[in-house]
Amino acid sequence: MTQPMSGADMKPVLLIGIAVVLLIGAVLAIGSALPATRAVTTTRTLPAPPALVHATILDVSAQPDWRSRVRAVEVDATGTSWTEVTRSGERIRFQLASQAPDRITLTFESPHGYTGRWEARLSAADAPTSAGATAITVQEQATTPAPIGRIISRLLFDQQAFATIYLDELAAEIARRHPSRT
Repeated sequence: MTQPMSGADMKPVLLIGIAVVLLIGAVLAIGSALPATRAVTTTRTLPAPPALVHATILDVSAQPDWRSRVRAVEVDATGTSWTEVTRSGERIRFQLASQAPDRITLTFESPHGYTGRWEARLSAADAPTSAGATAITVQEQATTPAPIGRIISRLLFDQQAFATIYLDELAAEIARRHPSRT
C-alpha cells in the first residue's frame, strides 16, 4: 500500500508546479507584448517590363516550378483564389483582393494561426537595355493573434529573408521565360 506524501515530500512537487506556472505566464506575457502584425518591404529592379512581371506573378499554377518553398498550388474554378502547399505541407489559402497594371494585392490565411496581406507595386524603371525594366516593391504584412504564435513566428520565420528569396526566384523565372530580356 502506498503511503500519502508528507509535507516535506510535497515541497519539491509544489515548487516545480509553481515554476511551470510562472514560466507559462512569462511566455504569455512576452508574446502578448509583441506586436501581432509584422510587415516587411523589399524592392528590386527586374529586367522585364511591368506587364511581363505582372503576368509571371499571377501565373500561380506555375509557381511550384520556380518557387523553392512551394510544392503545389490548387487553383479554384474562378482563378482568383488558390491554396499553396508548401514543401513542409502547410496549406496557405490566397485570395486575389485586387489587381491593376501597376499593383497586385493578395490576402492569405494559414491554418497555423496567421493571416495577412501581400502587395506588389510595379513601375517602369530605367532600363539597362532596350528590353525594359520594372521596379517592384513587395510589402507583406502577417498577423498572428496568439501570443505564443507571435514568439514562434519570430523564432522560426525570417520575413525579410522570405521576401528576398521570393524576388530572387521571380527574377530567375523571368530570365528563364524571357532570356532575351536579361
